[in-house]
Amino acid sequence: MPTQPDNKNFLSPIGFQFSIQKLPHVTYFCTNATIPQVSMGQIETVSNPFVRLPVPGDKLEFGDFTVRFRIDEDLKNYQEIYDWMITLGYPDNFDQSAKNQRASNKPGTTVYSDASLVITTNQYKPNVNVKFIDLYPTSISGVDFTVEQTDAEYLQADVTFRYRSFELSTIA
Repeated sequence: MPTQPDNKNFLSPIGFQFSIQKLPHVTYFCTNATIPQVSMGQIETVSNPFVRLPVPGDKLEFGDFTVRFRIDEDLKNYQEIYDWMITLGYPDNFDQSAKNQRASNKPGTTVYSDASLVITTNQYKPNVNVKFIDLYPTSISGVDFTVEQTDAEYLQADVTFRYRSFELSTIA
C-alpha cells in the first residue's frame, strides 16, 4: 500500500527571497531566481560486446545561477555587481589596482561570497534554504533604454554567477 505525502501543498513560484552579503541592493530588488540544473556525466563501459553500458560518473556539474533584479534609479545594484566584476577582472589603471589591493587585504574579504535562496511555504514562512557556496559573478546583462514604450516598464538586469556547489536544507 503506497504511503501518502505529509505535505500536499504545491510550491509557489513567488515565494522566495534571495540574499547575498556583497550585493545588498540586488537582494532587495530581486524579481527572479532559478535553482540551477545539476547533472552527472557517465562512463561508457565496454564490458558487453554488443552494447555500451552507461555507468554513473563520479562528478556533478552545477549549472549557472542567474538572478534577475529591477534596477534602482541610482543604479546602485548594477554598480555593486559591476564593481565586483572589475575587482575580479584586470583593472585598467592604478586607481582600480589600488582599490582591488585594498579590498583583498581587508580581513574576511574574498573574491567569493556565499548566497542564499530562501524558499517559502504557501503562507510565506521560510521553508527551505538553498545555500550557494563560493559564488562569484561571471556576467551582467545590458540595460536597454527606449522611448518607444507607452507604459512604464521598469528596467531589469540579469546577473549570472558561477559557484562551487549548492546545498538544500530545511529551515526549522
